[in-house]
Amino acid sequence: MVDIFTHQILDMIDSRDYETVCEWLKSYPNLRIISRDGSVTYNNAITGAHPEALQISDRFHLLKNLTSYVTEYLKKRLKPQVSIQSVSQEIKEVETIKQANENRKLTLKEKYEKIKQLSLEGRCKTEICRSLNMDIRAYDKLIAMTPEEREKLFQTKNMIIHEEKVKQKMERINEVRELKRIGLSNIEISRRTGLDRKTVRRYLDENFNPVHASYCKKRNGKLTPYIKTIDEYLERGMMGSYIVEKIHEMGYDGSSSTVRHYMTDWKKRRKKYYDRSREDGTKTEIIKRENIFKLLYHPIEKVKIISEKQFEMICKEYPFFEKIYKITWEFKDMLTNKNIEAFDKWIERAKNLNIPEINSFINGVERDMEAVRNAIKYEYSNGLVEGCINKLKVIKRIMYGRCSFETLKIKILQLEKMRLFN
Repeated sequence: MVDIFTHQILDMIDSRDYETVCEWLKSYPNLRIISRDGSVTYNNAITGAHPEALQISDRFHLLKNLTSYVTEYLKKRLKPQVSIQSVSQEIKEVETIKQANENRKLTLKEKYEKIKQLSLEGRCKTEICRSLNMDIRAYDKLIAMTPEEREKLFQTKNMIIHEEKVKQKMERINEVRELKRIGLSNIEISRRTGLDRKTVRRYLDENFNPVHASYCKKRNGKLTPYIKTIDEYLERGMMGSYIVEKIHEMGYDGSSSTVRHYMTDWKKRRKKYYDRSREDGTKTEIIKRENIFKLLYHPIEKVKIISEKQFEMICKEYPFFEKIYKITWEFKDMLTNKNIEAFDKWIERAKNLNIPEINSFINGVERDMEAVRNAIKYEYSNGLVEGCINKLKVIKRIMYGRCSFETLKIKILQLEKMRLFN
């Protein structure tokens, strides 16, 4: 216990138990204003001992709790390395770069179709190659090929494998039909070939197609309806755990590992096609997440490692950070300027964000509402007590931690009495 006016330590207690603290406080009947931290036990004990006393919550702990909750939330939403559009240099010919990035994703067959289209538009060879990011020698080789050679070149590995399987199947079909032609029954054909009788009947049907009906048709998986949402979140730099949580809320009932595999593949494709560049052709730069956290504690002009342009770009590309930043600094300004009139509106705005971590902070504030209001209205602070605690720890270290609580208490109170006479 510290006198708020004389700054003198008056007493110490080694318990946080409600009944013990309550009885201890009753031994000081003249208490009128009490500044404390957010402990529920202290709140109840003070109310029990001095119901008329003015309780003031500590502003430092309020700010610390808010920034801790906010930091916890941002760690879920921001990667350790945050990517933003480069603001350090001017980017030229954005549309040209964008088109070039798009053309990198084209298959060889799609590029050939583009070549024919651009040729009809009257484009020259050099212009076409530049437009499609294509070497002139590759262009000449492609144009000089016969249609059959081109079709073979355009075939993917899967297409070649599929053609081989169809060829083998067709040989099997011809074998079955030849056995039927020489007069064997379906049962005998089934016995000789090892095929099921139903399969034999299908192979004998003149309309049978060896190519499976589902070939080239991509079946939708459980993740398919959420692909666009996942891509949008990844583009915005969201954390994987947050994305998994969000799509589960949207109704996805598949495995989390499926989502993670897709995100890993997405990142590989992005690295391959864009080489650390944005799809719109603008260059990116990396800002450490820990440096962004500094913006919650210091004004932007004090955070030298982040420029105002970078700050604006962070807010633009990560809108949730701008909301968090504003709500945090509004609370700080409210405490600093003693603006109690803005408190209720701030609570409402904070709730409207619907962020679990912010809601946890609000719940704590509402449990101790009167003391928090008093912290905004009055100048009294718990900083004095925090300073005394530091002094106490120094004294304890000087005694090498070998003193009991009673010995420590006597020493501190004696030192406080001596200080009055110095």
